[in-house]
Amino acid sequence: MGNETKIGIFVLVGVVLFGTAIFLLGDYSFKSFYQVDIEFNDVAGLPDKSMVKLSGVEVGKVKRIYMEDGGVIVQVSIFDGIKIYRDARFFIGSTSIIGSKYLQIDQGSRFAGIIKKGDRVKGENTLSLDRALTAAIADVRKIIGSFDGESIGANLNNSLANLREITANINQIVATSKPHAENIMVRLDSLTARLDDVMEKTNKIMTKIDNGEGTIGALMSDKTMKDDVAGTISNLKEATASAKDALGRIKGFRTYFEVGAKYEPLIYASKIKAGVKIYPRDGKYYYLGASNLINTKNIKRGTDYSKRNTVDALLGWEWGDIDFYAGALSGAGGAGIKYSPFHSVSVLDKLTFLFEASDISRNRYIKGRRFDSPIYTVGADYKVSKYISTGIKVEDLAETKRLNYNASIIFEDKDIAYLFGFASLASVTK
Repeated sequence: MGNETKIGIFVLVGVVLFGTAIFLLGDYSFKSFYQVDIEFNDVAGLPDKSMVKLSGVEVGKVKRIYMEDGGVIVQVSIFDGIKIYRDARFFIGSTSIIGSKYLQIDQGSRFAGIIKKGDRVKGENTLSLDRALTAAIADVRKIIGSFDGESIGANLNNSLANLREITANINQIVATSKPHAENIMVRLDSLTARLDDVMEKTNKIMTKIDNGEGTIGALMSDKTMKDDVAGTISNLKEATASAKDALGRIKGFRTYFEVGAKYEPLIYASKIKAGVKIYPRDGKYYYLGASNLINTKNIKRGTDYSKRNTVDALLGWEWGDIDFYAGALSGAGGAGIKYSPFHSVSVLDKLTFLFEASDISRNRYIKGRRFDSPIYTVGADYKVSKYISTGIKVEDLAETKRLNYNASIIFEDKDIAYLFGFASLASVTK
């Protein structure tokens, strides 16, 4: 092989490699596309060449982003054969809280017609993470400030009218029974003192009987008599222990009411939750409440795949910095865990991370989309004060990845706790 031939082969290979590099780096493709222009006010950091997803499936890429008449135009290339209906929603999505951005399309109705090549459509503006956090903190401050006025806030008053009515009825019951409850507590304290005195005297009597002192000691020389008396005193000790256990049940109950709201940017809507948390003793609790409460008459904006107006019923255990609970989560069976890793660091000791899994066997269609993965939720909460907490969550990680911001108010009701304590005492005495 001559030198000219070798040089020719070398040049040919170099040209092929150079062309391949240009093809790969230049983002060329053999697929056919059609172009659609989308107009936004703010693209929230969407980069060039990012993905375009239709109902979670990649259908193209962002080709160009430029300014026009004070707005932002996102020029996208869509695979030929992909039909997008004219009432579809266009907005900026994110793979996670700090993940990469992409253009998300929620499919519309086929009766609205099909978007054609070169058409321009209007996109929906999504709040960036920093702006959303600023808005959430402002809402929390408004809730805190409303405690100085006569109400918690007009919005919560409208959403929780039924809850207030129920609370008013419970307060009336408590007010009626409170004088009797206080009188019973005084008597129970006196009874405890008397039982302690009886136990002390009983121990002294048993010592004398064992030593054969006095008339009783003489009688106890009879083995049968001694066994009968010893059995009677043993029963008296058991009765005293049961009485103390019942008193401990009454004083050990703690009850908390919780009212909260979450805001979902993708559907521009807020949802309410409310419930009661009961501790029969330290380290164990029951929770019963309602979540995802929303006015069904409100105008729908965006696609909401979550269940509305659901019930939560949980049994929980607390071990130090870990809180584990299981039961009904948003109307489906599941479990969750909360962990506070920074208990020894000031400020950060109020931060809690959580993970939940529910609806494990989910396999159904919701609003035209199939869901066959469990609902996984991760998030973090920060306790602003004894009564106020706020946080952020990402729900349904395996499917739609919905980000929301949360705020809640928690307060303790000791009168209701006494009622539960008396109910527990009644169950013991039956």
